[in-house]
Amino acid sequence: MKKFTAIVLCLLCCLSLAACGSQSGGETVNIYSANYEDEIAIELEYLKEKFPDYEITITYLSSGKLAAKLMAEGADTEVDIAMSLSSGYASQLKEAGLLRAFDTELTYKDGFADPDGQIHPNGVWAGAIVVNTDVLAKKGLAAPASYAELIDPAYRGMIVMADPSSSSTGYFFLHGLLNLYGEEEGWAYFDALQENIMLFTESGSTPVSMVERGEAAIALGIDYQAMELLDATSPVEVVFAAEGAPYDYDTALLIERKEAPSQAVLDVMAAITSAEGNAVFNNYNLSVVEGEDTAEGYPEGFYLMDMTGISDPDRKAEVLQQWSARYE
Repeated sequence: MKKFTAIVLCLLCCLSLAACGSQSGGETVNIYSANYEDEIAIELEYLKEKFPDYEITITYLSSGKLAAKLMAEGADTEVDIAMSLSSGYASQLKEAGLLRAFDTELTYKDGFADPDGQIHPNGVWAGAIVVNTDVLAKKGLAAPASYAELIDPAYRGMIVMADPSSSSTGYFFLHGLLNLYGEEEGWAYFDALQENIMLFTESGSTPVSMVERGEAAIALGIDYQAMELLDATSPVEVVFAAEGAPYDYDTALLIERKEAPSQAVLDVMAAITSAEGNAVFNNYNLSVVEGEDTAEGYPEGFYLMDMTGISDPDRKAEVLQQWSARYE
């Protein structure tokens, strides 16, 4: 009887340890992403197919909310990997000591590589003026060809733009145009532009979606998202403004938690930052990987704006403070 009891206790102990091991998340990988939910579904399918024995989750949060969550939680966070945060948010997390270095097989183009190996660029996304030609035609208006034309009172109440405080897309429009016009003239420009804004959206993808559905005439939106809508029957038109396209790059980040990352987390991070993984997770038109040029579908003369300072978290904090004081 004593022997039987000892065996039972031993088995219970083993089961208890196994349960503790499962709860510790040795094969669990928690990814948070600011990418859009249809893209997350594709990415999650890729990772689960590659690692069928791992429990992998990808949770969506807008870029502003995700960065705020990581800053607030610090090393106590449950986030193992953060995806699709812009370069500015990534730099903020790096300065706060919340990122862990990771070696990748990829070689990045000049201007994108982090010498400390903590910020891994994923891909470049750019901005465009996106219009619904049917809506504009009903109002007897032509599509604007430049950012300067967007402040024409004829477009009052017809433009949607992502809020720079919550969206990295909204912020790169703000940052790029301030760089273009200079501080004083730039804020004067946004004073005029906000008179024509129908809605500031939380997400960077919403403006293009609203234009697609005919709920707005004009969006300051994401180029690749809008270019996917172009076909003979679509009323959507993509205008790359005469002043150039603002842009930023998004990132893959290994988060510095109290405990060292598990082998599962390291395996998944390696897959994301591999050449194969980059082809899945970088769904943009412009590559950050050395030797790759995926800039297809752009018009002749397309060029990128001067985005000096886009990755500077102090500059971003200063600009957003002014934005909030002026428009919120």
